[in-house]
Amino acid sequence: MTLEATEEKAGLILRVISDSSFFIDHPASALPTSKEVRAINEKANNIRGTSFNRPPPVKFPSLGLIVKYGADTTITEAETQYMVYQQLRGKVPIPEVFGWTEDGGQVFIYMSLIEGETLEQRWGVLSQEEREAICRELNGMVKAWRSLERPNQALYVGSVTNQPLHDIFLSGHQELAGPFYGADAVQQFQNACDIEIDGEVPVVFTHDDLVPPNILLSSGQNPVVAAVLDWGQAGWYPAYWEYCKARHVRSNPEYFDDDLEEEWNTKYLPTIVDPVDDETVYHPWL
Repeated sequence: MTLEATEEKAGLILRVISDSSFFIDHPASALPTSKEVRAINEKANNIRGTSFNRPPPVKFPSLGLIVKYGADTTITEAETQYMVYQQLRGKVPIPEVFGWTEDGGQVFIYMSLIEGETLEQRWGVLSQEEREAICRELNGMVKAWRSLERPNQALYVGSVTNQPLHDIFLSGHQELAGPFYGADAVQQFQNACDIEIDGEVPVVFTHDDLVPPNILLSSGQNPVVAAVLDWGQAGWYPAYWEYCKARHVRSNPEYFDDDLEEEWNTKYLPTIVDPVDDETVYHPWL
C-alpha cells in the first residue's frame, strides 16, 4: 500500500492510503472532513457526541466507512493498525485503514466498517461449542501477531514506531512507557514499573487490550470472529503482558456478571493466550 499526503479544503494535512479499497471501490468519493465527522455526532443528540476525548465513532454505511476520533486516539494507533492489517491480512481480521488526520487536538482514523456484535454482547447466549470454536480462532490469531518480527530485529519495548507505549496503565507516567532498547530492555521496563519477575522474558508483539468488547463476531448461528478492534495500546511488550492485561481488565457487568467473568478468565482466556503462573508472574505484575 502507498501513503500519500494531501490537503483537505480546510488546509489540514490528511494522510491518505491511496491504493486502499476505499478509493478503489469509491473512486469518485473523498474521505469526510473532520468538520463533517464532528457535525454528525453533534446532530445525534447523544450526550457523548460532543466528548473531546472519546466521542462515539461515526459510521458512513454507504461508503463502508467508520471514523474513530478524539483526543485519546493517536496517530500511533493509526500507524499500528495500518501495519498489522498489512502483515496479518488473511490471518487476523482487522479493519482496513484508509487514512488519518489531526485537527484541533483530535486524531481521526478512517477505516473499513465491519458490522457485527461484540463478543461481550453475545457471549452469554452462545453454546459451549460456539464458545470453544471462537476461542480456537482467537488462539490462532494471537499466535499470528506474536510471531511478527521486530523491525531490524532490534530488541526493544515500545510502540511499533519506536515511540513510547500507550498502555492505559502507564498513562501519565512517561518514565514507564519507554521505549527501552538493548539486550536488557525487558529488565529496564520492569525496573521502571517496579515489577519483580525473574528469568529471561521474550518480547513479542502484543495487542494489549484483548478483551470481549474489542472482539467483533459475525451475526447468526455459529459466529466467527469478524474483527479484532482497538489497536491503540498495541506494541512490543514482555510476553506475559498480553495474558495479564486481558485477565485484569473487567468487562461490562451489564453483559458479563461475576460468574461469567470468572468463567471467561479461568476457562476460556487460557485457551486463547498462554497463561502465566500466578505467584511468579501475574501477582508480581499486579
